[in-house]
Amino acid sequence: MNHFYNPVAVSFGAPSAQAFADKLQSRYADAERVLLLTRGGDVEKSECLQPVMNFLSGKETLLVEVTLYNPNVTDILNLKQKIEPFDFELIIAIGGGSVMDAAKALSALQRRMVHTAAEVREAITGESYREMPQFTPWIGIPTTSGTGSEVTCWATVWDEECGSKYSVSDVRLYAAAALILPELTVTMPLRLSVATALDALCHATEAYWSVHTNAITRVYSLQAIERIRGTLPLLIEQPDNLEWREQLSMASVFAGLAFSNTRTTACHSISYPLTMLYGIDHGIAASITLAAVLKHNFAALIEPEKLLHAYGAATAEEVDSFIQSIYKLYGLPNRLSQYGVTVEGIRSLVSLSYTKGRMDNNPVEISPEELEHMLVSLL
Repeated sequence: MNHFYNPVAVSFGAPSAQAFADKLQSRYADAERVLLLTRGGDVEKSECLQPVMNFLSGKETLLVEVTLYNPNVTDILNLKQKIEPFDFELIIAIGGGSVMDAAKALSALQRRMVHTAAEVREAITGESYREMPQFTPWIGIPTTSGTGSEVTCWATVWDEECGSKYSVSDVRLYAAAALILPELTVTMPLRLSVATALDALCHATEAYWSVHTNAITRVYSLQAIERIRGTLPLLIEQPDNLEWREQLSMASVFAGLAFSNTRTTACHSISYPLTMLYGIDHGIAASITLAAVLKHNFAALIEPEKLLHAYGAATAEEVDSFIQSIYKLYGLPNRLSQYGVTVEGIRSLVSLSYTKGRMDNNPVEISPEELEHMLVSLL
């Protein structure tokens, strides 16, 4: 299937911020109440964001700092109750994937009456939010370079009580517009910079081999991988190098555009219980199985030589070597046992790794026995 669709209007770089703000003013002149979600740390005071903040100066604005990581159903309930009296007409989300996930969930659930975490869970799993005639529009301004959430139409919501991960998904949850400001990523801690770049690397690679891959997606995938491969090893030398941050931000957008049409596959499906049970950073949890899944899928890849070339590799083993070199360079543990995973824990991981819409999106089936062997080899 060679059909590609993404409706998000993307502006890139600080020089585009004023024109972006002008478009917001033109499009949302009548919006009186704006919900501003931020990552905290006074990020909204950043110089490059001032055109957007000037747009908000004429609006009634409720600023809420979303400092949580991987929002769960209780977090969404608490946020919804906190802002309930404020009948917002537009959401602007300035932050990483968790902030934008919260924006999407609040957009979808704004008109739903929910009073308990169980009711939030039911609304999400039963997809009753889709019955709403319209969703509140939202604007994405990422401060990380990895999630691509500003150009996808789903949000991840976790459920620790049930040991599950859900998606709030609807085509109406695409952002109305996105402003990519690499300047905002410069202050990211180095570990977060690496983890989010590894997440984008997985997004791009998994989009390349997904059962829903298409010719346009694969071009975006290759462009993203080449930029990450060329830039990520350099970041340790100058974390504040804006040129390299621009490359990683562009790679993140390309990867987001790629998997916005395909969703992710086995690596992400396996990563969810790794994060939930062992607290492994999402990008690390996804990338730790990337080479193993690549080897498993290799015979089914379309033009595998192009994927290898993007990695600067001649074989799947050399892709593994590149990923391992990143882990070593940044001092990241590269074995599951170093995160507390045991042989006994592998079976629980396997049972939780088959996320619908992710594992079945992989081009080659991975049986529970094969997955167990794969994970044991990574201990």
